[in-house]
Formats: sequence, structure tokens, C-alpha cells
Amino acid sequence: MKVIGINGSSRKDSNTTILIKYIFKELNKEGIETELVTLYDKKINPCRACFACNSRKKLCL
Repeated sequence: MKVIGINGSSRKDSNTTILIKYIFKELNKEGIETELVTLYDKKINPCRACFACNSRKKLCL
């Protein structure tokens, strides 16, 4: 089994990050594989409601 945690906090060392890492540490002790995906370092623009995603069949992020 693999658990993927998605951290949407805008801060690198947020409380959310600390909590996810603690949970992952406990899961790893049980032999469960984990992966942390952080969004704070990604450039994600808000939706502009241009509907380009509908015409191109892709995401506009």
C-alpha cells in the first residue's frame, strides 16, 4: 500500500507539513510507503473562467 499526502499550504514549514510528516513517520514504521506532494513551490493560477480547458481538453494550471 502507498499513501500520498497532498499539502496545499502556501507555507513551506507549515503546521500541515509537520502533521503530515508525523503521520507518515508512523505509517513508515508499519511498512507503509508514503509520498508527500507539496504545492507551496508550484505556480498555480486561479481559474479565469475562460473555458480554454474545455476546448483544449487539458488543464490550464
